[in-house]
Amino acid sequence: MGVSVIKNLARKDTNLRIYLDGHEAKQSQLKKGIMGHSAFKVKEETTCSPMFRYEIIDPKKFGFIKHVSMQVHPKFEADFSDIPDYVIHPRDMNNPDANMKPGVDYDLANLGPGFRILDRHDKEVEKVQFKPGVEYMLVFTVSADKSETTQIFFKTK
Repeated sequence: MGVSVIKNLARKDTNLRIYLDGHEAKQSQLKKGIMGHSAFKVKEETTCSPMFRYEIIDPKKFGFIKHVSMQVHPKFEADFSDIPDYVIHPRDMNNPDANMKPGVDYDLANLGPGFRILDRHDKEVEKVQFKPGVEYMLVFTVSADKSETTQIFFKTK
């Protein structure tokens, strides 16, 4: 048992760090050690239009990054809805330089003209406005030579 716990704790589950309102999404080390996996969660409740930032731990592991996007799914019954409340991606999807950049804070209430925000009806909206007191799952994807998708769980104030 001790060897498997050490192996579980030593394994890197993501090459990304995700922050909402300045709070890093983290795993429970106890759950990860015992069960082999632990969800990434932001412990602190976020605002309804949080600041978003991601960092890449080792950029060489991604290679060429073609596309960065996110979807945010609300809690629905005992799980999360298959339909995202918001999908965010660059307006110019054919230009890798238009993607969200690592280490930059993005105000989801004011992303600007370079990004498209689609609501659950596939209508373009100006900003992200989550409902207060709701649990969400943010699915962040970096499409690259070595792509990665990570899920972040959080709750709004």
